[in-house]
Amino acid sequence: KVTHYHVIESNAGCLPEAEPYLTDDPGLALDMLVQLLTSWGEAEAGDQEARQAAAIAELYRTSPEDAGRAGTADALAPLSAGQGGICHAVGLREFEIQVCQERDCLKYCPDGGCRAITSLADTDPWCWCCGKPYVPWDACPWLSD
Repeated sequence: KVTHYHVIESNAGCLPEAEPYLTDDPGLALDMLVQLLTSWGEAEAGDQEARQAAAIAELYRTSPEDAGRAGTADALAPLSAGQGGICHAVGLREFEIQVCQERDCLKYCPDGGCRAITSLADTDPWCWCCGKPYVPWDACPWLSD
């Protein structure tokens, strides 16, 4: 099972305008969600929706001094277990973390000791960790472990 996270910002009911941010780390997924909410809120400065986006972002901040915050801990537990997901609507925008276990939306390092993954949208054909060329899921030997 290859659990990873798609972090998405879009208009409600619409496809995202950009490729989802993809990570296999639930903490990084929360950080990206905070960044998307903060960036969007700053662009809408002074608006009630901007304040709502800032309040949601504050709930999930994962700086070291906030590590024990209830919102962060409550969100990380199910994400780390590969369950659930997070979705917040702010006005007509949706900010979401989707838990995904599909193998075909990733490229894989074939080295069983490395096991790095990256998005299909990543244009670098070489593993960022060990330098071996990425392979699709069906050519990755360690996925069958």
